[in-house]
Formats: sequence, C-alpha cells, structure tokens
Amino acid sequence: MFSWQFTTEKNRPKSWYLIALIIVLFLVIYGIYEWLYLMSVVAFLFAGVYIMMENNSSPITSVLVDEHKIQVNSTLYEFDKISKFALLSIEWKIVMLRIFPKKSITSIVDIPLTDGVDIPDLKILLESHVEYDANIDWWKSDRFIHAMKL
Repeated sequence: MFSWQFTTEKNRPKSWYLIALIIVLFLVIYGIYEWLYLMSVVAFLFAGVYIMMENNSSPITSVLVDEHKIQVNSTLYEFDKISKFALLSIEWKIVMLRIFPKKSITSIVDIPLTDGVDIPDLKILLESHVEYDANIDWWKSDRFIHAMKL
C-alpha cells in the first residue's frame, strides 16, 4: 500500500497576477473594439472560472494506492475501470503518475509523485492490475501549462 500527500497551492508573485489581468483586459477590450463580443465573454469567463477553481481547491491532496484502487482525496479509481497508466518524467526524474480511465467521458488524471514514494514498487503494483504504457510523454498542452505556470 502506498500513500502520499502533495500541495496544490500555487505560490505566484503578484506580478504574475498583474500580467494575467492585463492580458485578460486586453482580450476583452480588443474583442469589444473588433466586435468580437464572444471572445470578450470567453476571456472574462475563463479568468473567472480559473480564479474560482484556484480559490476553492483544497490546499493538500491525499493519495492512497492499494491492491484494488487509487484514491485521490475522496475520489476512487478502481483498477478494473482504468485502461492504462504512465509515469512521466522531467529531466530523467519521474514526477507524475497519469491514469487513463476506460470510459472516454471521464478525464485523464495526473497525480504528482513526491520524493517519499517508492516508484519502482508502485510501478510493480500498478502493472499487476493495469497496463503500463511507456510510450506516453508530456503533451504540448502540458508543456504550455508548465511554461505558463498554470
């Protein structure tokens, strides 16, 4: 059995929020100026939803992996409902567990790994229940999110 916790808080400087505000205001004003009202509404809604998600998420997330399931806080992912998993690395250090549910409606789940997790043993446990896909790498959208510090 494996368990760990990680923080989901983003420690950003005030300048990051100022730049984000300027970009959103620019998009809203540009959309109004060019008669692209839908773009203005989408930019405003995107910023609002992002702020609500950031403020309402729990600061610490708990993960539990045992012989039957992966549990992230109160959400359960049973092994028979997971099609495959992957371990993603940055600079040759594994930092993320990505699980792919069998239902295409549900989203892919990325779980950060901390230093206290025994990754080889975790991989052995997961491989005994779920297919491991070694060919999966970071997507372009993941790299964009990481670069923008979202």
